Amino acid sequence: MSANVAFTFRVTGIEDEARARAVVEELRELMRDESIGRQVTIGIRREDGVHVVTGGTDFPVSVSRAHLWCPEFEKSVAWYAKEAAPSAVCAVEWSHPDEQC
Repeated sequence: MSANVAFTFRVTGIEDEARARAVVEELRELMRDESIGRQVTIGIRREDGVHVVTGGTDFPVSVSRAHLWCPEFEKSVAWYAKEAAPSAVCAVEWSHPDEQC
């Protein structure tokens, strides 16, 4: 069974702008690998003088076996980000629009 899910993510702990750009490229690769590259926006923000990579779905995406996919996707976000910035700290927030009243 599939479910509609939406997510946002934040990657902090990035050393500099070059690493932040590299994190963006890694995460874009992940989104392409997951076949959701056109449905996710990713960018860099400066917050209190440090670079933060943020992103999320532009609208809910349909995912088969979401209860299994979501935890694995979170692990993948962290892994891809750490490939570019080993000190990266990732957080993913989920929403399930079909469950909201």
